[in-house]
Amino acid sequence: MTQHNGYAAIRPADHFWVDVYHLMNSIVQPRPIAWISSISADGKRNLAPFSYFNICSMNPPMISNSIFFNRDGSEKDTLKNIKATREYVVGVVSFEAADKANLSSAPFDYGVSEFEEAGVAVVERGQGKPPFIAESPVQLVCELNRTVPLGSGAGAGTLVLGDVREIYLSESLTAIEWQKGIPPELLNTVGRMGADYYTKTTDRFRMERPTVKK
Repeated sequence: MTQHNGYAAIRPADHFWVDVYHLMNSIVQPRPIAWISSISADGKRNLAPFSYFNICSMNPPMISNSIFFNRDGSEKDTLKNIKATREYVVGVVSFEAADKANLSSAPFDYGVSEFEEAGVAVVERGQGKPPFIAESPVQLVCELNRTVPLGSGAGAGTLVLGDVREIYLSESLTAIEWQKGIPPELLNTVGRMGADYYTKTTDRFRMERPTVKK
């Protein structure tokens, strides 16, 4: 194992935020990707991937997403929609759907459906509800708990905390004992890394959690 003894300090306050952004993304990785389906107050659909995503509570179950402002300082469509309707759906990104998920991240005008632009099929949930993402084998139906502004303008994020109200598994997963978790090969998810890099989750290893005798 390599040991490191000397380090050079980088102070983010002394540098342009975009340079720090690229550095941080290459350090904090791999990151899971939330594929978020939302609708506007007038019913227009939106779909976008976000890799600042994690579980933040399990009792009650909650997830977190940090959604950055656009480079021009405006709010992203997903954040606008979640604030307006308070409900959204989070799917996962498999290797097979990675190209479509990436395409859905393009900066389309507000009101343009990324479902249509990226060729992603929808599963309807009823009037006024964000649809399921047919390319995702799992769907987390979330209700906005709160948003936490972390700054303003380009480069600043808004932390979105969502209560997981319902979890839907595709029929292909219903035979498993979900109480023990979903085998990773059945989801075949990808993770986000720095720059334009992604990673597969097929090269895995296991380690049992250690115990301490008392």
